[in-house]
Amino acid sequence: MNLSSFEAFDNLNTEIIILDGDSSDLLWMNEAAKAAHWTDDSSKLSGKKISSLLNKQTKYQIEQILQKTRKGSGSVTRRDFEVVYQSGNSRTIDLTITFSDKKNLIFIEAVNIDNLNKIIDSTRNFSTQKIAAGLARTLAHEVKNPLSGIKGSAQILKSKYEDDFSKKFLKIIEEETDRLNEIVTRILTPAKKPTFEYFNLHESLQRVLALSNAESQENLMIERDYDPSIPEIYGDKNLFIQALINITQNAIHACTNFSEKPCLRIQTKISYRQPINGTVHKTLAEIIVRDNGPGVSSEIKDQIFFPMISGKENGSGIGLSISQDIVRIHGGAISFDRKDNQTIFSILIPISSNNIDGAQSA
Repeated sequence: MNLSSFEAFDNLNTEIIILDGDSSDLLWMNEAAKAAHWTDDSSKLSGKKISSLLNKQTKYQIEQILQKTRKGSGSVTRRDFEVVYQSGNSRTIDLTITFSDKKNLIFIEAVNIDNLNKIIDSTRNFSTQKIAAGLARTLAHEVKNPLSGIKGSAQILKSKYEDDFSKKFLKIIEEETDRLNEIVTRILTPAKKPTFEYFNLHESLQRVLALSNAESQENLMIERDYDPSIPEIYGDKNLFIQALINITQNAIHACTNFSEKPCLRIQTKISYRQPINGTVHKTLAEIIVRDNGPGVSSEIKDQIFFPMISGKENGSGIGLSISQDIVRIHGGAISFDRKDNQTIFSILIPISSNNIDGAQSA
């Protein structure tokens, strides 16, 4: 095959790699890809795979994307895709893999976004960020006063209605008012580090589900599958609850509005040896949220965690973006998938060895 027509790609900063459509053997790569060490010897590509320098997890993820691309004869994009090498080094890229059925070739495009993220971080004090911060504080002021009225009204109702049903939901109102008040207070005060402490993951999930029950339709089935061996999580409890609420409410909206038998399933389990930001963690807590709604449209599924992107008609598009930021603050990772007519969100949070020892001895 004449690959000289691809030499124009050598002038691009984007990494371009071309594979054989059947064997996935390397055929050609541009100078940017060679510099990024997709293979151990870029002068001899024949018969080689791009996975020769990658660790097992990254190799498996790319092979899965290749299979998916071949089946669909289309293009698959993964934003913030973490490439981890056998050496332990890592980098973050925007990855696009395209299968050309006509030419029987696979085209891989990779854009290194590590430098872009550094630029974004360095611009946080620019005027646009200051304007956004000012707007957030104005909105927070407008919210803070009504919160006091809501909590006060709930306390009055508690003294009047003493049946279990009323007490349950009035307690939810009080707790959520306190949580919102704390969020508003954080917005109104100078930025500070999250308050990290050990907290019970399953108690937090119960609080999230209690709120979700109050807002959902009566026919919603909620299934719980909790692993009791998971030790306490080290993090900011209120922030983590906020991340879970955003994900859970999205799931409830999807299945209660579009499914005849809406079902929400929340599972926790221990996972082992998962890479996050270049570090392979020995033990992690995994929270999996599944719903039987229609899923996310193909147009936005690769941008689901981007700000202002929403699958809901009147959605703000910030909930999942906030959840991702919160999970990252906790050193974790969040992912999205669609499988067996279910929408699946998975959160991985590293567990310290001290936590594990404590749980085993308890």
